[in-house]
Amino acid sequence: MEKVICAGAIIKKKKKFLLGKRSKNKKWAPGKWDIVGGKAKKNESPEEACFRETLEETGIIIRKQRLVKNMLVPEEKDAFRYFIFFVETFSGKAKNLSKEHSKLRWFTLEQLEKKKLAHPIYLDLLRECV
Repeated sequence: MEKVICAGAIIKKKKKFLLGKRSKNKKWAPGKWDIVGGKAKKNESPEEACFRETLEETGIIIRKQRLVKNMLVPEEKDAFRYFIFFVETFSGKAKNLSKEHSKLRWFTLEQLEKKKLAHPIYLDLLRECV
């Protein structure tokens, strides 16, 4: 069975990172802070999915990104392949444009250490991108 492909974007501006608080009705990590992103469409590469999802959810246009993590995330019924990109350059101002997140906010690493994050690896990845 083909695995679901997901892509996420670590977006940094100065010393802050953009995260969205996942809506309470989401199946995966409801109410937790998450990087933006989502599932790839059929025949869409992880890079294309990251670009599209970021634009749809925030209005930000990725100009340059690089892969920082490729991992398998186990789930109760299905696992998914998760590609996480560091957005090196972008244009636009972040706005919450989807129902995926109840809100978007910029955080310092110190602020994020006190938040409930959607995945335990996020803090380490964000530290690598400082």
